[in-house]
Amino acid sequence: MEELDFYKIGKEMKRLRREHSFTQEQVAADLGCTVAFISNIENNRTKLNLRVLFYYSKLFHVSVDSILNASRDDIDIGVEAKLREEELLRVFHRFSEEEQQKITEVLEFILKEGNTT
Repeated sequence: MEELDFYKIGKEMKRLRREHSFTQEQVAADLGCTVAFISNIENNRTKLNLRVLFYYSKLFHVSVDSILNASRDDIDIGVEAKLREEELLRVFHRFSEEEQQKITEVLEFILKEGNTT
């Protein structure tokens, strides 16, 4: 019997949550658990339990099997890139407009320098 890959299961759960525009806070409040617990599941620091698995299945209208099968299927590279991009944007938007402009200038400089060498 093939073992479950909880890393990929957590990534699938994160993808489902984000795809449906739910925050970890909303999921945690609905489940009556902490945000840290949801984060730990999504980032493979703890294993999910059946209650959480069934909750995600019902909330996002997917089968339990489809969540668990994420452990057997490679997660699309595009999905991973999108998750990283969303996280970068969340961090970027925490800065003031002036700071965002400076960050943009630095990144453009790095890209320019990287392309000339």
